[in-house]
Amino acid sequence: MIHMRKLGIALLGAAIGCGSSTSNPADAGNATDTGTPAMDVPATDNGSPTTDTGTATDRTDAGTVADRPDAGPLCGRLPAMPIARPATGDTVHVMGDTTSAYNTQTGDGGLARTAPVAPPSGSTTCVADRGQVAYSYTVGTAAAALRISTTNPGTPHNFDTVLYVTSRCANTLTAAACNDDDPAFASSADRRVSSSVTTEVLAAGTTVYVIIGGFYPPSTDGATIDHGPFELTVQELPPVAMGGTCNTDGSTMRCGTGLDCVGTTPSAATGTCQTTGSAAGSRCRTSAPECDSSLACNATSGFCQNTVPAGMACDAFNACATGSSCITLVDGSIRGTCAAAGSSLGAACRPVGSTGGRCDGTLVCNGDLDTTITNPVCVQQAAAGGACAAGRVVCSATQSCIYVRGGLIGTCHDFGTVAGAACRTTGTPCDGTLQCLAPTDGAATRCINVAAVGGACDDVTDCPSGARCYLTDLSNRFVGRCGADGAAGGICNATAPACTGSLVCSNPTNPTSGLCQSQGTDGTACTRPVSGCASGVSCVNNAGSLTMGTCHTDGAVAGAACRSGDMPCATGLTCSGTVLSAGVCQTTAAAGGACDPIAATIRCPTGQVCAATSYTTGLCAAPTGMETEPNDSPAAVMAHPVTATTTLNSALPRGDVDCVAVTVPANGSVVALVGDGNGRCPAPFPGGISLDLYGTDGTTIRGISQQSAFGSCAMIDGTRADVFPYAHGLAAGTYYVCARGYVNNTTGVGTGPVDAYVLSVAIAN
Repeated sequence: MIHMRKLGIALLGAAIGCGSSTSNPADAGNATDTGTPAMDVPATDNGSPTTDTGTATDRTDAGTVADRPDAGPLCGRLPAMPIARPATGDTVHVMGDTTSAYNTQTGDGGLARTAPVAPPSGSTTCVADRGQVAYSYTVGTAAAALRISTTNPGTPHNFDTVLYVTSRCANTLTAAACNDDDPAFASSADRRVSSSVTTEVLAAGTTVYVIIGGFYPPSTDGATIDHGPFELTVQELPPVAMGGTCNTDGSTMRCGTGLDCVGTTPSAATGTCQTTGSAAGSRCRTSAPECDSSLACNATSGFCQNTVPAGMACDAFNACATGSSCITLVDGSIRGTCAAAGSSLGAACRPVGSTGGRCDGTLVCNGDLDTTITNPVCVQQAAAGGACAAGRVVCSATQSCIYVRGGLIGTCHDFGTVAGAACRTTGTPCDGTLQCLAPTDGAATRCINVAAVGGACDDVTDCPSGARCYLTDLSNRFVGRCGADGAAGGICNATAPACTGSLVCSNPTNPTSGLCQSQGTDGTACTRPVSGCASGVSCVNNAGSLTMGTCHTDGAVAGAACRSGDMPCATGLTCSGTVLSAGVCQTTAAAGGACDPIAATIRCPTGQVCAATSYTTGLCAAPTGMETEPNDSPAAVMAHPVTATTTLNSALPRGDVDCVAVTVPANGSVVALVGDGNGRCPAPFPGGISLDLYGTDGTTIRGISQQSAFGSCAMIDGTRADVFPYAHGLAAGTYYVCARGYVNNTTGVGTGPVDAYVLSVAIAN
């Protein structure tokens, strides 16, 4: 396995996981589809691997509330309750509850901007919105870092907490470290909504203020709550001296003042404490010289780097020299190769008018075909009506690449001629009944079909005005149902009545994040998205269906949510959760018996995992082995393809990529799944783990799967030609399945490290 170094360290420590929530707007399952279901399309290589700096930038006060330079016993308008240092040991435990604060604070239950302690200016996600309480803690007689956490047995698994930690308490926080979802608890599908943050090493006697609140809005169906009891721990961590072993993510074993934790590579999990500015991977100094003479300061990341020439390997420690850029042909990889401008696929284009053109040979600059591209790179040019591939082979300036559903390969079509193509700029915008519309607000217009309310919507069919597209089968991210606002299967109205007739809003606390549904009781049917189940009752999918189910009392049958208390499930069933994590009730299969890889109603016996052969079928078996590094690219595993079902025990630290080569017969299909081996996803929110299917060339991505039916992990099922056409009926050859942590190309927020997961790959005829 490969470990990605978390480079950033803020004033008060790593803002790890800042800005994530498990809320599911509009109760659409794992993701809300408003308009056209979205595809996880990777950004075009722009010449530099993304560096996970992790730095929590100090924010300037918004100025809406006057700061109090000396807060005294108050933090903003909150009393800051002092926490006494433990008499023995290094950790103190505090039991608390935000319910009273939730009920008494003003502004719609204490929303962010009217809460007693407002967030830093510009912060919109890592915000203690609801029911804030504050504490103060003073470091003892020796310098120490503070590890502050709500990930403890006294915090309900579904309480989505948010932590702020600051050494200067004012009405509006500045220089605050914060955490929403605990990245250290990635192995739990549910517990991740609690919070943990580690500060910088603080001088003896330093007082910090800790503000605890809930993340708003909570998810639907009670999956998360935004107020309640909690158990807070504060642990003093002694600093590590020069040359000592440290953790590069800053969670424990932090270096002392003036030192940085530098790994042997950017992906190392541990390193040694070195003087700031003295080594590649250490922070730049705040005064000249920023870095030692052999290094240069990267102004964007704030870290010192070596400079390497074209043709050499590049990463967060090694920057390309002027005139070349770092490119990678493996999505999600933190490593690349320096390429001179215009010299190869993915390299930056040379300036207009350069000798030899903008790109070498048959390559063209995509900026010449699409003037809206701000960082143009060299790509291949598709023939008119020929094959195209995202980020690799592009159509002419008058044609659009129409991708196969869910895939990143397709065919070039003239503007205006087919659904999905760009509209013509002159004459009739689109042929036939196609309409020239923007699929979402701010998106470019394209030719698209329009469905009726209650009709099917997909990647080329939009809903009419007043209706939105919601997934019916959560395993099919591209087809949904058009639901009218306030009607069955539609979003709830913001003002009363939230729903028409006897329909009930699935999220009454935040109606615009809920759906109008009929509410069933034990034994009644439930069908996404038009009907659900009442509180205390779970919708358990019927055998073979991922859309229709039956309401069952929690804890009563396999697939129902576990009950709280000492008897979470009925006799003969086992709860998949732990004291720190919720779960569902499961039956246990016999060794080698049938299992369900996604729904998690059946678990395999100890020592076996569920090897998926499709979305709904699998067999329990011992893992075929551990992943073997290096395996972070198709090129690294080309010589070792598998030809039968394989289940590998793997780990996916931040920035890692795990690949498997798969030999497929003519007309064969690929099935691949990442999970914990028993139907659950071990990856933290948001995003989880993505799966990429590469073609036989090892560089062209045929398709990406971001989410499975019931969790945030991904599955590719080539036996379902309508959903995964890019993995179905393949030409004979060796293909490549790669697992990576998902990163949102818009927000940059991505998956934290996953200590253990199972990669299951099979070939189907």
